[in-house]
Amino acid sequence: PVFRTGATIEPGASDPRIPVLIRRLVAEGDISAADGARIGAMGNVYGSELQAGVRSFQTRHGLGADGRIGAGTQRSLSASAEDRARQIALNLERRRWLKRDVNPERIEVNTAAAIMVYWKDGRPVHSNRVVCGSPSNETPSLEKPFASVVANPPWYVPASIARNEILPRGPGYLASQNMYVSNGTVIQRAGPQAALGYVKFELRDSYAIFLHDTPSKGAFNLTMRQRSHGCVRVQNAVEFARLLLSPDPSLLGQFDEAQDTRETKRIQTGREITVRLLYWTAFVDGQGRVAFREDVYKRDEKLAQALGIAVSLPAVVADGRTDANDVGP
Repeated sequence: PVFRTGATIEPGASDPRIPVLIRRLVAEGDISAADGARIGAMGNVYGSELQAGVRSFQTRHGLGADGRIGAGTQRSLSASAEDRARQIALNLERRRWLKRDVNPERIEVNTAAAIMVYWKDGRPVHSNRVVCGSPSNETPSLEKPFASVVANPPWYVPASIARNEILPRGPGYLASQNMYVSNGTVIQRAGPQAALGYVKFELRDSYAIFLHDTPSKGAFNLTMRQRSHGCVRVQNAVEFARLLLSPDPSLLGQFDEAQDTRETKRIQTGREITVRLLYWTAFVDGQGRVAFREDVYKRDEKLAQALGIAVSLPAVVADGRTDANDVGP
């Protein structure tokens, strides 16, 4: 059933769209058919059990799980079953392009959902939120070997960021950000406010794309986390680096010592770990449910046009939150 958009439905309110909402949540598996029938018999009241089903729906769609049926939730509810089926087909087509044999130890980043999963021995063992490239600075899809961990890394600022966002602010800004210019390159010294945070995960031949820590922790709490210059910022990055290095106590010891002394130190992992940057707007989540995300990079839209598929999906609406001082990669 198609949900009709309109005013926000607040918890505890009554609304004539409640019967359609119940049928939609039953169809998508967020509440059982038996619970749906029982809740429906209570009338058009948006009660606590129905709110739990909406929060499940919101979580699967990458929305803030607050139980309020506002504009974003209504946009997702208004998508038809046919369009969601086509969205799944587009993602299956992208998956068809990938090689079938994958490294049993790998890091997979879904840039559409801004989440990361670490696989070991062929099973997922750890997941984190990440911040990916903004729509104007897309994180590319690629697969590269993970080379090393750098504790307390300096940041060699790309020329475009330096030219457009840093140098125009003048020498006072550079000094305040612990930056200096050497041979025409802007460099930020390692430190607590450094854009790369306390650890960088280096990839081989990755077109200057890498994973790293960040001092801008607040962005991990946002629902739309596509806001970097293209690199991938990892939540709890230091703890994740320790997890990767934990199989070799000597390597972990080197990393921990560097964190204590704040020395810049590159530490080889000693084994092959694949990093895959992928783009899935439809996928199976950790609870075995089909999850959806908005097409923030418009790759579904472009692929649908190329395949001659007509699809109409919820438009991406930015939350408007920005940080003028966040110039990191």
